[in-house]
Amino acid sequence: MAFGVKTGLTLTVFQLLVTQIYCQSSSETRPPTFFCTDLNPQNSLDLEQIMGMWYGSEILVHDDNEGHESYYRTCVVIHLADITSQILKSGDGSQHHYGKEYDDQHGLQEGDHRQISRTRNNNMRYLRLIWDEKGSNLEYTLRYNSSRAGFWISSGPQKGTMLEFQYIQFSGTVQVMKAVGNHLVLTFCNNTPGSHLFTVVLGRKPNSLTYEDIQSIRNLLKHRGLSTSAIRKVCTNGGASLSSSLTLLMFIILKASSVIS
Repeated sequence: MAFGVKTGLTLTVFQLLVTQIYCQSSSETRPPTFFCTDLNPQNSLDLEQIMGMWYGSEILVHDDNEGHESYYRTCVVIHLADITSQILKSGDGSQHHYGKEYDDQHGLQEGDHRQISRTRNNNMRYLRLIWDEKGSNLEYTLRYNSSRAGFWISSGPQKGTMLEFQYIQFSGTVQVMKAVGNHLVLTFCNNTPGSHLFTVVLGRKPNSLTYEDIQSIRNLLKHRGLSTSAIRKVCTNGGASLSSSLTLLMFIILKASSVIS
């Protein structure tokens, strides 16, 4: 598929994504019962190895008709942390089932829910995903069953300064399509009206992914049935990544301090 090129855009990638979600929800074309498909994510994961800081390389949009490639100087930085002990210690694990409606729509009957309730404390784990861009951040709480480590379900409303934008709360899945030593591929699917489907391609270091890495990832997504309608290259000005990562690091340190106190 050929893409035209757009440069010099002033909106951040996140603002553009949530603006599209809002516009789509205003003229909904999908049925209100649309729920995210299981994309067969990578479930053989060493979660400890993928915790920490990741730097965006590009964002692939799978459900719009833009058909172009955009370049952004702004850097997307994502930080992952296991917060299972924090959730369980607070005693509110049962309250972090924001995505329960996802289970309901996937055929889980009352007996299934009772079984889930009995095993949840042993099998459920929780992650915090922080998306940082231009010093603004958005914090996701996600849960997953230890038997399906690459299938994360939203488990609470988002927090962060990005909520100041025209934002619809994310309720859906984040699926780990690929996780290797130097790169991570996450596909976000929002179940809310105007549901949005996009993939974030990340590297351990800014601008570290090769052309071969990128092509391999795009081919993988295509084989999983995810056609790409738009590509957004991020952090095209590599120097900005240091500022973004330092801002996010300070936010994480302050957040950890508030939890300890």
